Amino acid sequence: MGAATDRVEAAIAATRQLNPTLNAYLHVDFEGARAEAAEVDAIEVARHAGAGRGAVGDDPGLPAAGMPVCVKDIVDVAGMPTSAGGADWVRHPDSDATAVARLRAVGAVIIGKGNTNEFACGIDGRNPHKGNCRNPWDPARLSGGSSSGPAVAVATGMAAGAVGSDTSGSIRVPAALCGVVGIRPTRGLVPVDGIVPVAWTLDAIGPLARDVATASLLLDVLAGRPPAPAPRPDVAGLRLGVATALMRLAEEPVADAIAAATDGLREAGAEIVDCELPGLGRATAIQRIVQACEVATAHAPWFEHQRDRYAPDVRARIEAGYGIPAETYLRAQRHRRLFTRAFAAAARGLDAVLAPASPVLAPPLDAEEVTINGERRPLRAALTSSAAPLSQLDCPAVAVPAGVREGLPVGLQLIGRPGREDLLLRVAATVEANVGPLRPPALSGPG
Repeated sequence: MGAATDRVEAAIAATRQLNPTLNAYLHVDFEGARAEAAEVDAIEVARHAGAGRGAVGDDPGLPAAGMPVCVKDIVDVAGMPTSAGGADWVRHPDSDATAVARLRAVGAVIIGKGNTNEFACGIDGRNPHKGNCRNPWDPARLSGGSSSGPAVAVATGMAAGAVGSDTSGSIRVPAALCGVVGIRPTRGLVPVDGIVPVAWTLDAIGPLARDVATASLLLDVLAGRPPAPAPRPDVAGLRLGVATALMRLAEEPVADAIAAATDGLREAGAEIVDCELPGLGRATAIQRIVQACEVATAHAPWFEHQRDRYAPDVRARIEAGYGIPAETYLRAQRHRRLFTRAFAAAARGLDAVLAPASPVLAPPLDAEEVTINGERRPLRAALTSSAAPLSQLDCPAVAVPAGVREGLPVGLQLIGRPGREDLLLRVAATVEANVGPLRPPALSGPG
């Protein structure tokens, strides 16, 4: 066996061991993955043989050779069903989404399709049709969503990398609750063709991985550019702003871990200042209006005929979208532009803004509310309170583990200027250098 086959076999072994408990994958194709890994090994053998003859000595090879990847089940993979976590909605694509095609082109191997909230309409990782995705740190707790399966897969070694989507926090929240790195890229950097849409003007495709270097590599591949060197943990001279309003929404263990991570950045040479972001409450309301209208439009071709097949919460969200006047939607988009300008003004002179990726530790699997600093809040509102308002922006955001509190991971969210993922990844690499990539204590598989 070659290196690619070894990596894929390790992921398959982890999946066989852990997926029955955690439900990260909805569909797997082990034999297809083995065949792809064998092809990658053959390419690498030929490359090394050519290098030995001096023919391709400068060929760097396949950047992701044999990397086992989990793809969220709203993203098309040729030969695998796309169910989007629906009750019996399914399509059978004969071609890959561009993001998947780019991964295969550099040697990545698709293990299977990752669990998601129904039609990616949710933030908790629960799915009444396909079963809940469980947190690898404690299977009695939520994984976060809607990119739940991808986050759990990379946290446990069922995959080395993953493809998720983020509309209002669906990469960043599960990354935080599962203790992995997740990137919502600058909107438009990664093509979104071949996905089941949630909201066209909000959706972004991005990677998840256990460490910053792998997430950075995957981002470059998904963006269709040559991979850059791994980000250096270097924040000397950077000016970072702490989003004080969002920090006030965080429960004490989360705030404590982020404060410690911020102290580490200061000690590494960054200047840390407070940053007051205006209009966060209005931005959250805008996000809900825009998403409701756009998800209702996306589902219009089949919703009327399959209404009863939707889970009640998703059905209610789509029906609410049909009731919003066009004028309200257009006004929301106008206020979205105003919020973007206000954010840019508040963050002027900063290289990144720091905030919680999730303001709470992973809640119990059956939670409908959480308590933050003595106040009861609906679960969805609490989980999205840091990520959703910032989803209005076209800016990149990175979630990176900031430590462990009460046996559960905490995620730090970094928000930057459009196109400057490189700066965010330098900051993330510095946090990681202090905290280290996290690993669930008992459930991780090989790798």
